[in-house]
Amino acid sequence: MLDSKESAGLRFEVFQGIPGLEKLAPAWRDLLAKLPTARFVHYPEWYRAYLASRDANPSRVRFIAAWRGAELAAICPLQFQDYRVGRLQPKLLGTIDDDEMQTSDFIAAPAAAGGHLLDELTHWLRSQRGVAWDELRLRKVPEDSAIANSARTHMPKATLALRYDASSYFDTSGSYDQATQAMSGKFKRNLRRLAGRAESTAPLRHQSYRTTEELASAFEIFLQIEASGWKGDVGTSSAIRCSPSMRAFYQALVHEFSALNASVINVLWHGDHPVAGQFCLHVGSCFNVLKIGFSDAHSSFAPGNLLLDRMIRQACDDPSIDTLSLVNAPPWARNFKPLTLGVWSYCTPNWNAGGAIVHLGLLAKRAWESRRQKGAVGGAAHTDEEVAA
Repeated sequence: MLDSKESAGLRFEVFQGIPGLEKLAPAWRDLLAKLPTARFVHYPEWYRAYLASRDANPSRVRFIAAWRGAELAAICPLQFQDYRVGRLQPKLLGTIDDDEMQTSDFIAAPAAAGGHLLDELTHWLRSQRGVAWDELRLRKVPEDSAIANSARTHMPKATLALRYDASSYFDTSGSYDQATQAMSGKFKRNLRRLAGRAESTAPLRHQSYRTTEELASAFEIFLQIEASGWKGDVGTSSAIRCSPSMRAFYQALVHEFSALNASVINVLWHGDHPVAGQFCLHVGSCFNVLKIGFSDAHSSFAPGNLLLDRMIRQACDDPSIDTLSLVNAPPWARNFKPLTLGVWSYCTPNWNAGGAIVHLGLLAKRAWESRRQKGAVGGAAHTDEEVAA
């Protein structure tokens, strides 16, 4: 614990790195029990896995706990981010900024934290002296998250809200036809045609692995599939197997979430050959596909698409799954016509010189991009920005 101070309604404490996480863990588990719709990003296992990766710097990570009386109301995982403006290096504090951390949120009990969590956190950060910062930058925030709900209730002063991306998902609480009603008949026929092409040479089957014993070998199979094409050593070397840090992260996810029976690896087999794989976390009623891979040698029948189609069917048949989430909005899934949630960034300055410089620079950059976009479409307005005065 580094600092403790009262705000108007919440008392905040700062916990640092792995020791801080572990000290908070018992109260964190109790808080999770109050969140019926908790997602994987709300679990301490998610952050423990990140801190286990080689590139993570635990000393830069803060877990800010918000208490209402003796009750833990929220946990705000934050990290000091690398950022430069010319020769200046302002102190940005925000959600964990890593390519593999595809979504961000605070862990908050609505009844305890209320809708003013973000505003109270910002007010406290601006008034305390234990954590030096210039701008609060919360990235990759889904619009159905605790952060976004709090921002809609009461946006902190001078906050800039920016559309960052989208998150694709399927409502699998009903039938397959209901989940895929937006998908074109032509695309569905093409999926059947591709499956028939594959099965003309060998049978197709898919298997889900989730026990600790199964996951050890399934993880290696998934890594092999994901690195089989352009992501591998002969291409961009962006596959998990090519990065010790990424491998450590996903290996830790398997270990951490298997204890909750939530780690799942799906594999599509063509005869004896694994041709597509999905790295997944099944938390609550949401089945999340975090990473996909397919065999480049079998791309003629689009095994990644065939596996996703089968998983949509399986999710619809499984009463424990109401949502199949792709977490972000991968271009390869567009033909499936998934539903989408907006994903946002929130940028809030501190009341100091560094905060003013960073925020004015951000506003100037957004204004320049807006003018460029207007010029590109013949003067039509095209911006996703909102500014809270």
